[in-house]
Amino acid sequence: MGCLCLRKATSSPSVPPDIMHTLKMKTALSRSQIKYLYKRFYQFSGDGKDPPTQLHKYNFYSGLLQLNPLLPTILNSMFGDKMTISFVDFALFLSTFQAHSLKTSRELKNAIKDKKLQLLFNMYDHNKDGRITKYDLVIVVHKLFSNLLNHVQIMRIVDTMMKEMEQSESNHILFEDFCKALEVFDMTEMMVTWIPEFHGRTTDDLH
Repeated sequence: MGCLCLRKATSSPSVPPDIMHTLKMKTALSRSQIKYLYKRFYQFSGDGKDPPTQLHKYNFYSGLLQLNPLLPTILNSMFGDKMTISFVDFALFLSTFQAHSLKTSRELKNAIKDKKLQLLFNMYDHNKDGRITKYDLVIVVHKLFSNLLNHVQIMRIVDTMMKEMEQSESNHILFEDFCKALEVFDMTEMMVTWIPEFHGRTTDDLH
């Protein structure tokens, strides 16, 4: 998600056991990956608390991250109508895009696929009314291509997307329409990233 300057700390806080257990039960993340995300959460939060408790939305508007044209859209999906999230919220959101391993069960793959489709739909659904309108599409396409395409070209892309995805003849795209349009893609293998393993010391190492 970009880089921020690291704190001048010799160690990172340890993940509380109950949180580690929750994330191991709900995700395919390894213990080491959870530790890595906790370290990033600690760096992003910048609240001086050890361990960190909440991450504010404004914490992401720094460094190279703020140059991403889709940052507000991504954060709206991550935070919803809240201004702060917990580490569990943070890790659950990012785990949706974690690349699968051979150990990932079919049930978990399907659950992640459904969650990924819902998150992607929400990114387009600008006013969160459960449907994607032409106006919603214009907002996203403009954010992505305004520096490459003119208004006429952007509207042509939007018109094509509406024509190909809208199935209900109601001039908007429902979630079912959206999922059907993306059936040609293997969403378990699309929009994935590899969350690194943790390297370094935690506060446990100091005891």
